[in-house]
Amino acid sequence: MWNEKKPLNTAVILGVMAFSFIVFVLRRPDIVTHAQPWAEDGKIWMAGIYNNGFLSSLFLPQNGYYQTISRLTYGISMILGISNAALGANVIAILIRCFFIGFILSSRMKFAPLSYRLAAVIYFILMPNQEEGFVNITNIHWYLSMYLVAVVMSEDSHGIAWKTHDYALLVISALSGPFVVFIAPCLLLKRVCERGGIANAIKGVNTFDAVMAICCVIQVAAILLSPDTARSSAPLGASVGILVKIVAYRIVAGSFFNNELIAFMPYEKWVCLALFIAFIVPALYFFVKSGWRFKVALIFPVLMIGFALAKPMMSVTDPQWPVFFGPINGQRYFFVTNFAFYCFVLFLFSRINCKSKLIVSVFSLVTIAILLPSFSIAPMPESGFKEDIEKFNDMDSGSKMDIRINPPGWTMQLIKK
Repeated sequence: MWNEKKPLNTAVILGVMAFSFIVFVLRRPDIVTHAQPWAEDGKIWMAGIYNNGFLSSLFLPQNGYYQTISRLTYGISMILGISNAALGANVIAILIRCFFIGFILSSRMKFAPLSYRLAAVIYFILMPNQEEGFVNITNIHWYLSMYLVAVVMSEDSHGIAWKTHDYALLVISALSGPFVVFIAPCLLLKRVCERGGIANAIKGVNTFDAVMAICCVIQVAAILLSPDTARSSAPLGASVGILVKIVAYRIVAGSFFNNELIAFMPYEKWVCLALFIAFIVPALYFFVKSGWRFKVALIFPVLMIGFALAKPMMSVTDPQWPVFFGPINGQRYFFVTNFAFYCFVLFLFSRINCKSKLIVSVFSLVTIAILLPSFSIAPMPESGFKEDIEKFNDMDSGSKMDIRINPPGWTMQLIKK
């Protein structure tokens, strides 16, 4: 049995990261054996860099905000050639997840007992309902946001290596999606609690705080200056009843079960209401009673899902909230909330003073048993990408071709160099 007070050494953490990499690949082997671009991975990032060059594409916003990690990743992956760029991008996407796991297990997160962090890592590796984002760079900004929140919640960094890690993650994550807008208030809350009031928090602003503030301003400006056409104009179809069903179905139950197995839930209003209340009541209670870390762990996913529900991209014609009842629809919106919910359950166990470590261990085993049926993720359908690239390579310079990518029906247009 591990020692809760003794941190894991670097070799063990690296071993867990390497094992995690292998498990991620085993969940869907085609991400390395038959890598194909997914959606914006090909249509925007790969095509933009190939046609227009890396530097000219790097600083362009997309869908109303900057997505630096996607462009940066494909800028690196294109070194492998256009036929292998998707493989390079997938490997980077897996590595980002593995580095997040390593950070959770590091001494920086020692405020949480090791057994709880190991339980969180096991869940993170085996999370259900991951098909849409498993694994691709287009959706990696959701995971980068969790990573950055973990840094905000962690012990402050000391030493050049950790500081370099924190600043690199801060800049890349903050400029790779709108989430820094929700993380900045979390950092402010931390500083207010640590420094004893808003005035002292402002007086004690350090470089990390300033960089996050600058990145936040950049993303807010991009959001405000982007045309409304960047988001769907379809009606929301919102109501309190639908909100209760979404939370109960996609967050509470969806954190543990494949959505297709529980697709009946939106039609069981009393079950949904019971689960909603069972979640909301303790969450609000501990939000009031607990310290700043719990507040941060609740504020970020709430703000994130609130923004997602206010401005979803689920349909361009139909009311959007009811579309969430489709088991595979909008999975990306729940990557953060479901991991946060599982951590919330672990937090509740930590409030049990007697034998909480044993309870967490048993709960982890039960979690593994529940999630194993969802372990294997179906491979992407054959899009014709490899075949089209072979034809494209034989074309004359200046020729244009629409290259087939996933999901079915998507293409990217390349101009032969």
